[in-house]
Amino acid sequence: MNLRNLTVLVILLLVAVFAGLNWPLLTTPSEINLVFTRVTAPVGLVLLAVIALLSLLYFVFIAVVETGALLEIRRYARQVEQARKLADQAEASRFAELKAYLERELGALSESQTDLKAHVSHEVGEARKALSLEHDTLKAQHGEISGRVDQKGEQLKSELTARLERLEQALSADVERTGNTLAAYLGELEDRLLGRAEASEGDEA
Repeated sequence: MNLRNLTVLVILLLVAVFAGLNWPLLTTPSEINLVFTRVTAPVGLVLLAVIALLSLLYFVFIAVVETGALLEIRRYARQVEQARKLADQAEASRFAELKAYLERELGALSESQTDLKAHVSHEVGEARKALSLEHDTLKAQHGEISGRVDQKGEQLKSELTARLERLEQALSADVERTGNTLAAYLGELEDRLLGRAEASEGDEA
């Protein structure tokens, strides 16, 4: 009960006490002028009846106002709940789209890694073939200096092979680090999605 209603009840209680203390005086009949006619009735009882009627109308009015306010608050609460549900659905949809996009990008990156490895392997094979043909040609054309040419060719072949192997190892390491980074980011995103879903279920509960 708010302060306003409590004040009205206290005033009514004081009026009731006053009426009880002066009941004989209030019930004394008197001639009352009603403009068009005159009647004989207890003035005090008439005034008490008017006060009681006004108090009843006041409380009815307050009840109607508070009921309307309560219904309005409930309507706003339903609208807020609907808006929250729509926001949660939109957020879940955006996360689902982001997850699908990342999965597509990861798949495309994996395909690119496979193609790149195949291309590097092909280039390495071609380079080795070309190196072998060049070595054979030099050996056939320069038989008189075959010892020095063979030594130089083997050295060049070893250096190129080592460089190609280092290039292939570095490329494989970069590809593996990129895949691990994307996999960790996707796992973190899935954990966030699961956490939001659990939080939404907890709020609904």
